[in-house]
Amino acid sequence: MFFYPGILAMSLKKSLVLVLLLLSHWVQAGVVLTDIQGRNISFNDLKGKWIMINYWASWCQPCVDEIQEFNRFYRIEKDRVALFAVNYEGLSLAEQRLLIKQYRIHYPSLQKDPRHSLELGDIRGVPVTFVFNPRGEFMTALYGSQTLDTLREIIRGS
Repeated sequence: MFFYPGILAMSLKKSLVLVLLLLSHWVQAGVVLTDIQGRNISFNDLKGKWIMINYWASWCQPCVDEIQEFNRFYRIEKDRVALFAVNYEGLSLAEQRLLIKQYRIHYPSLQKDPRHSLELGDIRGVPVTFVFNPRGEFMTALYGSQTLDTLREIIRGS
C-alpha cells in the first residue's frame, strides 16, 4: 500500500477538523449555565432555540443603550431565543442584582462568565453578543450595539 504525502496530510487535516468540531459540540453540550437566581440551565436543554449571550458593562454607554432593544427582542422572540446577559465587570451577585434592577434588564442574567466553558476566546470589547444556532453551534460574535432589527435579522437570515 502506498501513501502519497499530500493525500495523507489532507486526510489528517480533515480528521483533525472533524475531531475538533465533535469535541466543541461535546464541550458545549455539557456546559451548565447558572442564572442570577441560582437556577441551572443546561446548554444541551437549549437546543432548538437560538442562544445569545450578551456581555455588557455599566460604564459602557452603547451597552446601556442596547438593553431596551434586547428587552424588546426578548419579549417578542423568547419562544425561539434563549437570551442571557453577562456583566463584564466581574461584580458580586448583589452588585449585579442592583444593576439589573437599575437598568431594567428583563431577560435572564448569568452569575458567571461562561466564556471559558463555551470556548468563546477573548473579548476585544463590549458590547458583544455571542450567537449559537438552534443546533447549539457557534455562529458569530456581534461587536457593537445591537437593535431589534439587527437581532431579528440574525435569527431570520441564517
